[in-house]
Amino acid sequence: MKTSRYYYIDSLRVIAILMMFVYHVFMVFVAEWNWHIKNAETSNMLLEINYWMAFFRMPLLFFISGYISYILMQRLHWKEFTIQRFIRLIIPTIIWTFILVAPQIYFERKLEGIDQNYIEFYQSFLEFKWWPNGNFHWLHLWFIPYLFCYNILSIPLFYALQKKNKLILALNTFFKKPNSIFVFVFVAILPYTFLSVHYKTTHDLINDIARHSFFIFFIIAGLLFCRFQQVMGILKDKRRLFLKFAFFSIVIINVLRWNGWEPFDIWVNWIEKPQTYLFIGLLNFNSWMWVFSSLGYGKRYFNKNNKLLNYMNTAVYPFYILHQTVIVILAYYVVQTKDEISLKILFLIFVCFFIIIIIYHLFISPYNAMRFIFGMKRKEEKALKDNKELK
Repeated sequence: MKTSRYYYIDSLRVIAILMMFVYHVFMVFVAEWNWHIKNAETSNMLLEINYWMAFFRMPLLFFISGYISYILMQRLHWKEFTIQRFIRLIIPTIIWTFILVAPQIYFERKLEGIDQNYIEFYQSFLEFKWWPNGNFHWLHLWFIPYLFCYNILSIPLFYALQKKNKLILALNTFFKKPNSIFVFVFVAILPYTFLSVHYKTTHDLINDIARHSFFIFFIIAGLLFCRFQQVMGILKDKRRLFLKFAFFSIVIINVLRWNGWEPFDIWVNWIEKPQTYLFIGLLNFNSWMWVFSSLGYGKRYFNKNNKLLNYMNTAVYPFYILHQTVIVILAYYVVQTKDEISLKILFLIFVCFFIIIIIYHLFISPYNAMRFIFGMKRKEEKALKDNKELK
C-alpha cells in the first residue's frame, strides 16, 4: 500500500529529541530534582521549564512511534517488521548499554567520591546489580526496549484495523467527530490514574506497570490516528482549542504545586482521597493536550520537506543514543568550575550539541558498520529511499 510522507511527523520527532537534549542539559542545574551530575548552584526557573517539558516530550515520541509503526506495517509483513524492529532497537540497546551507559554511572560515582579507575568500576558494572544501589542500568536507553515491546504488541491492533467490518466502520464514523478525541483521552487516562498510586516508575521494563499503562495509549493513539486520518485534520483545525486546554491545565497544576495544595502535600491518607485521582487525571490530561496541540501546529506549519530536515531526521536516532553520555561526561568537569551558572548552561548546550553532531557526521554516517550498530539504514538503502520520495 502506497503511503505519502508525513513531514510534520519527522519534524516533531526531531523537535522532541532536541527538547530531550535541552532537558538533560538543564537537569544538571534544576533545583529539587536529583540527577547523575549536579551543579552546586541550581535554578528554579529551569526546574519549571523541565517540569513543563516532562509532561509531553516522551508521550509525543511514543505517539510518533505508533504512527510510524503503522506506516511501516503497511509495507512489511509482521515477521519482517519484528526482525527490523529487533535489529534497529534491541541490538543498539545491548551494544550501547555496555559502551555508553557505563561511563555515565562511572562519572556519577566519581563525583560521589569513589576511588576507582574505569577498569575497576567496569567490573562492578558487569555484576548487573541495578542502579542506583548497584552500578548497572540502561539509563536513557530505557525508551528503546520499551518501544520495541510496544511495537510488537501493536501488531495485532494493526491487523485488526485493516479489516472492513462493523467495528471499523463505527470507529471511522466516531473519529469524524471532534468530541471523539476527548472520549479517547478519558478512556486513556483512567488506567494510569489508578495504577500510578500503587506502582512507582522504575524504568526496568518488568515492574514499570503504571508507566506502561500511560505510554501504551500514546502508541495506540498513533496507530489509530494514522489509520483514521480525519483525526489529524481535527487536530490541525482545532489546534488552538487544544493549546488552550494545555495552557489552562498547566496553569491549574502549577497553582496547586506552588501553593502546596497537591493532594500528596495536604493529606497523609492522600491515596484514599478522590481529589488525588482527579489531580493525577489532570496531569495526564495535560500531557495529551500538549501532544495534540503539538501535532495540530506541526501539521499546519511543519509539513514540508527540506535538506536540513532530511539530514536531522536521519541523525536523530544516533543523536539520542549519544546525547546523555556526552552531557554527563562534559558536565562532570563543568560543574567543578567556578563560572556563573548561565555560562555553564550555554557552554554545555552548544559544546555538547556540536560534539554529538561531529561524531555523527564524521564517524557514524559514512560507515555502514557504524550505521548498523546505531540502528540506521545502510547508506544505499537511505539513498534509494530518498530518490523515491523525490520522485
